[in-house]
Amino acid sequence: MPKKHGLSLDFLRDLSPGQIEPFVHKQDWSVHQVITPLLDLIGPAEVRIMTFNFSEDSLRTLLMEERITELKLLVDFTVNRNKLDLMLFASEVTSNIRIDSTHAKVLLVHNSTMDFGIVGSANLNLEVRYESGFWFTQGRFYDYFSDSFDRIYENALPYE
Repeated sequence: MPKKHGLSLDFLRDLSPGQIEPFVHKQDWSVHQVITPLLDLIGPAEVRIMTFNFSEDSLRTLLMEERITELKLLVDFTVNRNKLDLMLFASEVTSNIRIDSTHAKVLLVHNSTMDFGIVGSANLNLEVRYESGFWFTQGRFYDYFSDSFDRIYENALPYE
């Protein structure tokens, strides 16, 4: 896959079920920047995100992406306390926001043709440091993080 807007998203080129691949990079891409090219490949999908922190840029990406059929955000308590303006903006993007004590960084994307996830060190913002983690499609890793997200989300406090 050629670079779009300077991003190196080659790993999206040959997605197929059952993959898991590690990554380490510095400023090649941010988690929210994966969503649009991924939806270009797989079509409309549900998106679930757990993060310690997020940026206005990431929220704008989510707001502008019309192929997200459902969006759930699970964010840390500190975002609610320290970035009230971003939380208000986030509530304009989705009403499915929950708050809990989390440092996890998880992106899960699901539709009838593909399950895709990223788990790593990066928050939902523009990265300036080395970030690492792994991405995966379907299989036990997707199931594990999907079940974990749902359990945590259901027990977290709704943001209203």
